[in-house]
Amino acid sequence: MIQDLADKVWSNPLLHPLARRLQRAWIAFEIGAPQTDAPAPDDVVRLVEAAAILACSERTPHRRMAHRVATSALELHGTTSLPLDQAVRVVLARLGNFPAFATRASVRDAQPLLPFGMLAEEIAAADRRTVALGDRKVVLTDFQHELWTRLNGRRRVAVAAPTSAGKSFVLQNFLASLFVPDGPRSVLYLVPTRALITQVARSIRAEVDAAALGAKSPIVATVPIEKALRLPPRAVYVMTQERGQIMLAAHADFAPEVIVVDEAHGVADGARGVRLQAAMTDLLKRRPDAQTLFASPAVRNLDVFGRMLDLDDVDALRSREPTVTQNFVMVDVVDVERGKLLVRLADASPEDPPVARVTVERRTVTRVERLTNATFALGRGAANIIYANGAAEAEDVALALAALRNDEPTDHAREELARLAAEAVHPDYALIACVRRGVAFHYSHMPTQLRLAVEGAVSRGEVEELVCTSTLLQGVNLPAKNIFLFRPEKGSTRPMHGVDFWNLAGRAGRMMREFQGNIFLIDYERWKAKPLQQPDEAEIIPAVENGICRPSDLLSVIERPRRPGADRPDPEAVFVRLLGDLRDGTLTETLTRAKASQNLTDSAISTLEHALREASAAVNLPMSVLQRSPDISPHKQQRLDVTPVSSSIWK
Repeated sequence: MIQDLADKVWSNPLLHPLARRLQRAWIAFEIGAPQTDAPAPDDVVRLVEAAAILACSERTPHRRMAHRVATSALELHGTTSLPLDQAVRVVLARLGNFPAFATRASVRDAQPLLPFGMLAEEIAAADRRTVALGDRKVVLTDFQHELWTRLNGRRRVAVAAPTSAGKSFVLQNFLASLFVPDGPRSVLYLVPTRALITQVARSIRAEVDAAALGAKSPIVATVPIEKALRLPPRAVYVMTQERGQIMLAAHADFAPEVIVVDEAHGVADGARGVRLQAAMTDLLKRRPDAQTLFASPAVRNLDVFGRMLDLDDVDALRSREPTVTQNFVMVDVVDVERGKLLVRLADASPEDPPVARVTVERRTVTRVERLTNATFALGRGAANIIYANGAAEAEDVALALAALRNDEPTDHAREELARLAAEAVHPDYALIACVRRGVAFHYSHMPTQLRLAVEGAVSRGEVEELVCTSTLLQGVNLPAKNIFLFRPEKGSTRPMHGVDFWNLAGRAGRMMREFQGNIFLIDYERWKAKPLQQPDEAEIIPAVENGICRPSDLLSVIERPRRPGADRPDPEAVFVRLLGDLRDGTLTETLTRAKASQNLTDSAISTLEHALREASAAVNLPMSVLQRSPDISPHKQQRLDVTPVSSSIWK
């Protein structure tokens, strides 16, 4: 019944043009431009009434509009003439987005003002989503509660949800709950990069300490434990897949009972993806009943994780609803000499007017100028992320932004960060001048201590503008109100698209700080790739399977041991993994899974298996040696012709 009503509201021809007018007015308000086309108060009332109905719908577009309309109305019109705080609370409750109440004090405190029927509706819905975290009770979103329920049911789960969906909050609290009772317990949390290790470890440490309630807190280990030492009985290991493999090699009793794979779509990432799958395979051989969680931002084929590891009990859990609404905004540079910017909605219809026309009165030609001037003109006063294609560009953009903010006063916190940058790198390091003006840059090759200090300053609001590289795509939790992009690339000259773009876009808007976030796409028509026209969920192929389905590349490193040429880490890593499968008797299963998923011919599989058997006969090094350098061809390792050294050298 309510779905029929929501469908009827959605089909009203007046709804969508009016909602776009409200959205344009909200964005104009955000960037400090005149609101030339804002809906009249009576129209706002009608839109909010529609939002209250659409929030009950099962359809994701309906629910997204309900969130955007209600929160835009509140932030544009406040609560002086209309009880919009109460309306927003009703909409959020019907969306199951209870944590968002805390985003604005007026919404948080509006419950006593609700009519009795709506109050009863909210209380009943909140009660169904309330869980105990240590000694406190927390109301979760619908998605968070479903994830919490499955984790506590000791289910294996593959989850795909936007960056702002709050899955890390649930996961870390679940891990903390495991250590409330005394007794041995071992958890492995795999992260894709070293840059993420300390951040995740700190978050988990805070949660387990808060939840201990008298029980002994576990060790939180981030580096492999030496072979000569005993493993602690209660531990959370936060490590990359490479460090996880070192732990497996050093300790025969390393067998975590809970395994978390963060950014699990990394299994498709070439040689590193091969290592991730290899680590998971070896872990599950040691403990076949280990509870596993595969977490990714936007993966369509969630069944891939169970299939690649031969697990038939992995639940797929997907959420398309972020806790924060994202707006995609086009910024076209229409006059490069004066810096005239045309701002419009990405999904605007041809008859829609632009959001605003802004002139920065500065030359806006180069990449650095486009990113700098758009950010300064449209993001002033908000927390902004500016995506740069490499460390050098990140420094250039940050310095240019700092120069524009020369009237920004410094303070004690910024001076302390500047002092740390001088001590950690050099007294003339570019970051020093930047942070004094509230600007910072962030990339993987910065000293760890300094990079963590920058992340902390951004989280505390001491730095407003953060210029970053693709490190941010690897799970580093640094959301912001706005994200600015111009022809973004990942790696060397590869245009960003697919899962990486949507992962980055999902960081616009901070849960319980903002209702909405904005992604500003600068001169989108000049981009090499058009990610808005691509699916927001990707279908991934594990790197091992991808290598098998390219038999000519793989055979070239298996069959030609003395062929000169540069290293080819992706096929060579697949070679090492398949050779290991051959020697431990699981090659047939691996090839059968790849054949079924990639439609390979029997002839191709037979040729590959024959080549691997011949290679195994030619290579007499044990797998324990080969797997220490999994990106180097076994033939090349064999040609070193040295006696394997004592394992102590590999600690």
